[in-house]
Formats: sequence, structure tokens, C-alpha cells
Amino acid sequence: MSSINRTCHVLKREKTISIPRNVIFFDTETTMTELPNGDIRHDLKMGWACYYRRGDSTRKEKLDWCFFTDNETFWAFVLSHCPSKNKTWVIACNIGFDFTVCQGFKFLTAAKFKVKFFHSKAMTTIIKVTAKGKSLVFVDSGNWFPMSLAKLGDLIGVPKLTIDFNTADFTYMKTYCKRDVEILIEAFRSLCKFLQGNRISRLCYTRASTAMAAYLLKHMDYPIWIHNNSQAVDLERAAYFGGRTECFYLGELTDGPYYLLDVNSLYPFVMQNNEYPIKYVKIHHKISVTLLHDLLQHYAVVGRVLIETPDPVYAIRGERTIFPVGTFWTYLNTPELQHALKHDRIKAVSECVTYQKAFIFRSFVDRFYRLRRDFASAGVTVYEHYTKYFLNSLYGKFGQKGEIWNLIGDTVNETDRIEDTIDAETGKRSRLRYLLNQVWEMTGVEETRHSFPTISAHVTAYGRLYLWSLMEQAGIDNYYYCDTDSLFVNQRGYDNLYDHIDAERLGGLKVEKEVQLLTIYGLKDYQADDKTVLKGIRSNALQLSDVSYQQEQWPSIQGLLVKGETDYYTTIKQTKNLYREYRKGTVNPDGSIFPFVLDVDAPRQTPLEQLPF
Repeated sequence: MSSINRTCHVLKREKTISIPRNVIFFDTETTMTELPNGDIRHDLKMGWACYYRRGDSTRKEKLDWCFFTDNETFWAFVLSHCPSKNKTWVIACNIGFDFTVCQGFKFLTAAKFKVKFFHSKAMTTIIKVTAKGKSLVFVDSGNWFPMSLAKLGDLIGVPKLTIDFNTADFTYMKTYCKRDVEILIEAFRSLCKFLQGNRISRLCYTRASTAMAAYLLKHMDYPIWIHNNSQAVDLERAAYFGGRTECFYLGELTDGPYYLLDVNSLYPFVMQNNEYPIKYVKIHHKISVTLLHDLLQHYAVVGRVLIETPDPVYAIRGERTIFPVGTFWTYLNTPELQHALKHDRIKAVSECVTYQKAFIFRSFVDRFYRLRRDFASAGVTVYEHYTKYFLNSLYGKFGQKGEIWNLIGDTVNETDRIEDTIDAETGKRSRLRYLLNQVWEMTGVEETRHSFPTISAHVTAYGRLYLWSLMEQAGIDNYYYCDTDSLFVNQRGYDNLYDHIDAERLGGLKVEKEVQLLTIYGLKDYQADDKTVLKGIRSNALQLSDVSYQQEQWPSIQGLLVKGETDYYTTIKQTKNLYREYRKGTVNPDGSIFPFVLDVDAPRQTPLEQLPF
């Protein structure tokens, strides 16, 4: 048996609820200069920072404010509030912007800090640095609050101020900037009060890790064994598909009404009602379909199987995840295997893995959904949001992977950057990261210490099958679009699903909107009456044509490092063109879409040639 680089172990329970004591919040305003190419450079004009020391039974809460117009003042304030042998959290909204405007890497290098951990993707940023007993952790507020600062302010009752940057004077801008920091402080207080007052968990760097801490503190009712069998992990990863997003019609629909139906907490619903893997048992090769059926009576199973199906139920991964019909090999989890066996669709089993199973999420979902409803009834909207975040974030933590970075050595006066290289002789690709006078090499991606991807894969599999059951009940030709936990249906589809309509029940359907006109262009690209949904296009983007938009791009710290520009922040004018070619099925002249037909023994025909199976 080949093994991955970790020891087998049982997940440990959390024992305490701890909240960071030393926190600095900050925000900046900038002077904007248009560059010759139309990009906008942002230089510090002013900023506010506030050191917050959380109070307890022996000490009062402390707030120490600092207004600054130069970076030297800001960093002097940070370092003076960074006590030795204590970790200080530094928090901002869109921290990549404010950290760069304040020339973070430059000043941390001068103060001889070294990177201990770096992660910057999407709205999640965590940067840990240490120097001479001091420890700083830079965290984006988006790690916990996935929304704009304006929405966050409204949520907690501290509204963001309005401003016209072209006419606002210095005094008002100073007040405006301070309010942004006040929003961050109050949101942090609110989250900490929620965690402590309800005995939820310690505060971690992200909402997903905080949800996991909550699970391990009070809700791990069965031991979960983390294994290191590489073949099993490979199967688990191959069977881990996301939510189902598909179009079943392209074009205009004018014979309304049409209804957008959302499943109330789809993933928490299937987490509550099903058993999940808890311990690896055995890997099996080339077993009979009969034996697979017997194994499923006692175990959770993930397997590679040959499917023959007339219905587009089972996912296969190519250029995109598709749901074809016909005959093909794919990777399925327990609920999909049970469904396929029930309908006599499995023709062969190449390999599978068995696991002991249990209802591992029931108490977690029961408690947090009950809290969510209680807070909603009491009008405590902010706490209702927190419970929703934790309910939806936990399962993905089991599927987490991590990059492997090895320290090569120290450097002198190197520009902070990420550099991709190719060895001219061997053709080997590598990625180097220069940070704070050190260079690191990325050597791969691996399972994290506590990952168990088949748990996450089972959650999404149960979710896809539940969505399919709703589609079946709505009736073919009565649904036009689906996205993970939602369906667009016509009146007949709505009537057929009427018994599921319940805005309060976990797993029930909520009518998100009712529209008369619906135009579907593609995935996450449609117009419902006067509302446009277009993934990747900002609401303030300039429309150049039917399929072209111009908008500002705000780089992440990762993006700035790739460009090697970390001493100043530049927003870029970006033109985005929409390529509305649907590639998850065959589009017919009338707009209807048929699933691809696969034949495991036949040469692939267009458009399947485009899918690299």
C-alpha cells in the first residue's frame, strides 16, 4: 500500500473557546493618479488604525486610535502595539489593497520580519510573520464576512458613510475613513460575542476553520479516522464534484410566470439526514456488481464504475463537469452508487473503497439550524448570518488541500514577487516566491493533515441527487436552469413541486423570485425581468456591446506578487468578453438542450472531441 505524507490519526476534540486579545484594525484612503495606459495608481492620502485589546474579568476593553498620513507613522503604531510573545491580528477589508498602499512588504522587511505562512486567494488572505519574539497575522475581514463593507455596516447597525471623492474635503474624508474602521471593530466584537455567548468555538482565521472548531468542540459524536492510503485518496478526489450548474434551455422565455426556487440550506439538509464515511476499511479491485451491492448494505463506498444510463444523473469530469447519457466510466459516491444500482445501471466495477459510516453531522446541523431560526424570529439578523456561514462552510473543510512551499534560503534586496520558471534542459516547471528577503519554492499540492475528501464528496453527491429528484418531480420541459441549490421552473413545474414549498423547513423550497420574462444565455448568465445575473462582471461595469464589458480589476496580494509590484497599488481597466458557447450539452435550434451521449466503445464525435477525458 502506498501512503501519502501524513500519519494516520483520529481527529482531536477542541477543548477551549479562545478569542484573540490583541487586534489592530485599519483602513486607508488614497490619492488616485491616472497612468498613460488608463490604469489608476493609488498612493496613501490618509488612514486610520485602531488597536483593540479585548476586555475580560480583570481588564477593561481598550481602544487606541491613530490617524496617519504617511506609512512610517502607521508601521510605528503597529510595531508599538505588537507585544512580545503575543500574537497581534491586523485586520482590514480587502486587506490586499490597504496592506499594499501602506507598503507592507517593504516595512516588514526593514523590521526583519520573516514569513511563517502565506495564503491569498479570492476573498481569503492570511499572512503570518514573526521577528524577535513578535508575531503579526494579517487577515482579511472577508475571511469571515463575505460581503462589502457597506453591507457589513448595514448588517451590524453601523452604516457606512457616503462620499463623493471628487468633492469631499479633507475633514470629511477623515471622518469617512474612521467610520470604515469602526464598522470593522463592531463586526469583530459582534462575531466574538456570538462565539462566546453561545459557546460556539474559538475564533479561527476563516469562517470554515471556525466552523470546524465548533464541530470539534461539541458535535463530533463519532471518532473520525484520517487515513493515508494514496490510492483511496486518489479515488476520493476523483469522485469529488461540486454543485450542478446547467442550462436546459437557451434563449428567451416569454410565457411566464417563471419561478426561481431555492432549497433551504441544501448541504446542511443532506448533512443532517445521511451517514458519512468515518474510517477507511479496504480498497477492492475488479469486484462484481453483486458484491458492490452487498458492500453498500454495510459501508459507505466510493468507486470507479461503468455506467449505462438513459438519464443525465451522474457526473463526469472533462473540460467541464457534464452529466451525459449513454455508457461511460465515472467515479461515484454512496448515494449515486445506490441510485445507479436501484435502476440497474452499473455494468462493471473497476475499483472501490469501503468505509465505516455514521451520522456525523446531525447534532451540528440540528443546533445551528435551530439557532438560525431562533435568531431570525428574534430579528437578530447578524447572528442569523453567522449561523448560515457555519452551516454552509463546514463540509468543505474536509476537502481542503494545501500547497507545499520549501524554504530555499535568504536573499538580499530582491523584489518581493512570485516567479514561474522552466528549466531549459529538463523542461521542469517551478514556482518561486520571494518574500521578506527569503525565497521559497513550491513543490506541489498535498492533502492537509486533517483532510478526508470523501466526506466532502459525499455531501455534494447527496446534494446533486436531491436536486435531481426535484427536477424529476418538476417534470421534463418544466425546468430551464439549475445552479447547485436552485431551479428555474415554469408554472407546471411549480405546481408539481408545490408540496415542497416551505420557506422555513430545512430542505424545503423557497420562492426566491417570480418573473414574467426570462432570458438564459449560459451558465450564471441570464436576465430575469429587469435583473441581470452575469458572473465575473461588476454591477458598475461599462457595457461596450452585447458581449463586452469594461471594468476595474482590483488585484489580490497574490496578483501583485505575480506582477512584482508590491510597493504601490494599481487598479487596471479590464475588458471582458463573453463567450456564450454552451459546452455541457447539445443545443438544438429551438433552444432546448440535450445531454451529450457517450459510448465507451465508440469513437468520440463532435462536440465530445472538445472534452479531454
